[in-house]
Amino acid sequence: MRNMSQRTAIITLVAVIVTGIASVAWAAWSVTGQGTATVTAAEVTALQATARPTGSLFPGGTADIEIRVTNPNEFAVEVQSFAQSPDIVVDDAHAAGCPAGNVRLKATKKPIGQRVEADGGRETFVVEDAVEMVYNAPESCMGASFEITLALAGVGLPD
Repeated sequence: MRNMSQRTAIITLVAVIVTGIASVAWAAWSVTGQGTATVTAAEVTALQATARPTGSLFPGGTADIEIRVTNPNEFAVEVQSFAQSPDIVVDDAHAAGCPAGNVRLKATKKPIGQRVEADGGRETFVVEDAVEMVYNAPESCMGASFEITLALAGVGLPD
C-alpha cells in the first residue's frame, strides 16, 4: 500500500471536518416538533335596537322607521334585516284605546346593509316604508306614539 503524503492527509482531514460541520448544520436546521395552542372564541351579544316611525301614521298608511342600533360586541357587524314580530309599545296616554297590534312592520324590500362598529358603536339609519297602521285602527290611535323594539339579523365583519 502506498503511503499518503502529508498534503493528501491534510486535504482528506479538511474534507472530513467540512462534511461533519455541514451535517451538524443541516441537522440543526431540520429539527421538527409539535405543540398545542388554545384560543377562546368571543361570545356574541345581541344588538340593541329601537325604532320609531319618522312620519305620521294613519289607518291604511305607511311610514319610514328610524332605527337606532348599539353594537356591544368586540367586532363590527352589518345589519341585514329585522324580524317581523317586534315588541311595539304605545305611549301611556293612548295605550288603553289603541292596542299595539294596530301597528306592524312590513317586509323590507331591499337589504338594510348598515355597518355598526364594535365595542358600543352606535348607528342611526332609516328604513323606508317599513311600518304600517292597520286600515281599521280606532280613532283613539290619533296622536299616539309607538316605540318599536326590533330583533335584528346581521353578520360579523372583518376588521
